[in-house]
Amino acid sequence: MATRSLVPTFIMKTFEMLDDQSISHIVSWTEHGLSFVVKSQKQLQQQVLPHYFKHRNYSSFLRQLNLYNFKKSKHEDGQEFKHKCFRKGVKQMLQFIKRRNNDDSNQETVNPNQPSAKLKEEQNILRTCASDIKDTNSRLDEDMQILKQKSSVLLEEMWNLKKLLHSQFDQVNHKLERIDIIIGAMSQHKKFKNISQYFTTKFLQNELQTLETNLNQPLFESPKQDIDDQEQIKALFEELQNLSKPIHFD
Repeated sequence: MATRSLVPTFIMKTFEMLDDQSISHIVSWTEHGLSFVVKSQKQLQQQVLPHYFKHRNYSSFLRQLNLYNFKKSKHEDGQEFKHKCFRKGVKQMLQFIKRRNNDDSNQETVNPNQPSAKLKEEQNILRTCASDIKDTNSRLDEDMQILKQKSSVLLEEMWNLKKLLHSQFDQVNHKLERIDIIIGAMSQHKKFKNISQYFTTKFLQNELQTLETNLNQPLFESPKQDIDDQEQIKALFEELQNLSKPIHFD
């Protein structure tokens, strides 16, 4: 807030105007942020100046820039304006932009070959600006070191997470391989049971057919054979019939 109070209102409003990205097609900083360019004088008068300066007079805007020692030059996109202490993102330097007065002009005219008080003042301003830039760079370096430390911690955490995921992936693959082996073994076991069922049923059917053939023939030469023996044979025959039915395994 203290810095803002030392900055002329016109300079602060111009600085804030250039930070508005929505009007960058009308007026904006140059690529390196050392100057700004008015791309459309008409749109600046109609849309921008009323919002920031409460008027639509482009000539008045130019006079104010001239009073604060902005240098005008041609640019491929329009008119370019530059001041040594007016730079993108460096608001601390705005307090060193002073309005020009008649005394300064006269002094520079009378003593063109002597170092003037104005020149000394500008040199002091540049030294102060350089000091501010140096302090800003130092703070940026400190911030970079902090970011490097945080990024190092994040990289380590990401690496540990990657190793954990890789280990879990190997465990899942191992379990899937075991499941495939078990399914294969179960499939082979089922196939074996089907083959065993087939031959068992076939054997019992053959035995039943043989028994049926024998039952149609006289089993004993003596008609006095014990009836109980015949009943046992019939019971055996019925049991073989039951056994000849398809066998179902669990």
